[in-house]
Amino acid sequence: MQPMEENSVSSGRGAGVLRRLRSFPFAASGIAAVEFALILPVLLLLYLGMAEVTTGVNINRKMTILSRTLADLTSRSAGGVNNAEMDSIFGASTTVMTPYDTSNLQMRVSSVVITTQGGNPQARVCWSDGRNMPARAVNEVMDIPAGFDIPNTSFILAEVSNTHTPMLGYAITGSLSLNETTPWPVRNVAEISRNGSTCL
Repeated sequence: MQPMEENSVSSGRGAGVLRRLRSFPFAASGIAAVEFALILPVLLLLYLGMAEVTTGVNINRKMTILSRTLADLTSRSAGGVNNAEMDSIFGASTTVMTPYDTSNLQMRVSSVVITTQGGNPQARVCWSDGRNMPARAVNEVMDIPAGFDIPNTSFILAEVSNTHTPMLGYAITGSLSLNETTPWPVRNVAEISRNGSTCL
């Protein structure tokens, strides 16, 4: 008698398992948890990606402001600049990058004069100074930016470069090189002298 009871119990359990298997595709309980588990990695990637992009955009914007600040401070030195004053200008300009890392920051500022060569305006470097970036050669011929092609005038050319290494996307993008160049008109005088010497 006992074996028959065991068989009926076993068959009852088997029927219950089959019922559950048949109803599984139509089950709704726990579906939100499953959907959340599936979408969580995508949400995390989106969040971290947006954080990386935001940081990169902010650093790039700071680079633009740094380049303009470097050019503007130099152009305001109507009495000319010496080595100590250039160091102060580089130092003051660097603070624009706060709170971002400046260990890879490179800066260069040049005074470019416009003269006439064969009846056409020509731009050449009068003096140049760099921090963590080599200075441009004196008399190096430069391209003339739009609006700066007036003979017997000058402008300040600021160039900055930095390397941004994404914290999470480094394996995909590697280090990113950020560069900015700003030509800036000279104020109040025809040319900013360096250690008392000019080229116009």
